[in-house]
Amino acid sequence: MRQDKDRVAKWLLTHHGDALLRLGGISGFTRWKPIQAETVAPRRLPDGLLEVQFPGQEKPTLVLVEVETYPGSDVDEQVHDDLMLVFLDRRLVPEVISLVLRPKGNLSVTGVAERASVSGRTRLSGTWPVVRLWEQDAETLFAAGNVGLVPWVPLSRSDQPPEVLLTRCRDEIDKVPDRVKRAGLLAVTEILAGLAFPDRRFLDIFGGPEIMIESPVLDEVKEILRKRYEAQYRTEGRAEGRAEGRAEGQAEASRQMAVEFLADRFGAVPDDVQTKLAAITDVPRLKSLVRLAATCSDLATFVAAASG
Repeated sequence: MRQDKDRVAKWLLTHHGDALLRLGGISGFTRWKPIQAETVAPRRLPDGLLEVQFPGQEKPTLVLVEVETYPGSDVDEQVHDDLMLVFLDRRLVPEVISLVLRPKGNLSVTGVAERASVSGRTRLSGTWPVVRLWEQDAETLFAAGNVGLVPWVPLSRSDQPPEVLLTRCRDEIDKVPDRVKRAGLLAVTEILAGLAFPDRRFLDIFGGPEIMIESPVLDEVKEILRKRYEAQYRTEGRAEGRAEGRAEGQAEASRQMAVEFLADRFGAVPDDVQTKLAAITDVPRLKSLVRLAATCSDLATFVAAASG
């Protein structure tokens, strides 16, 4: 997932850096742009650098962004190293956004690091804010009205079932008029949803293989989605070589998803309901029923739609 996270973070930094700035508590800017990290580093480069213009400022502010999947004992030191590298290269101290996506045991990221000489007489220290995604409220992210925040929602705090939460994410992204931008947001949201809920499948909610076709700017994440999609249908024993095999694979996966969603929300799904689903072969209709299974108020509503 490390490589997946790096590619997703790079895409979001490039296309929705304003949302990430707001997620990190930085607001009031008039424009922003990503800049290439060209610092000569012995080991690594920062995940990203943003150039941000504020009213009344003659020169833009640099914002250093570091995204970590999990807390680690060396994360604070890595951010401190990057902070010093940017300072040496640019001769100014950047703002820092340290973003951690998922908790892990008792490990933590403090936003504090210090390096000392052997004798301890000389010290280099730094402090910066840390954004822990699981502490962010999903409703607050939705209410901000910035679609660039939506991909982070699956990792945030919410009392809603995953299917309902992710369906809301898809519905917000569906409002984006530009097809390419919309497909890109669907793709990265699906990948981050896979990190938030590793034991669940959400490809059909976010468009399945169609988002690979419709995302020409997403070369960084296409391979992730392709492998995930192929693995899903290999596991279900569906032939990928023929068009009818792929269609049946999508249909069967949608049926299973609908049953799983209904079972999670309403308990055991009666055999007659599963029989109704088994008789449906139209993939778009099945995908619609998957969405309904994740959002309907009761099982009877779903049964009525599946019977129609």
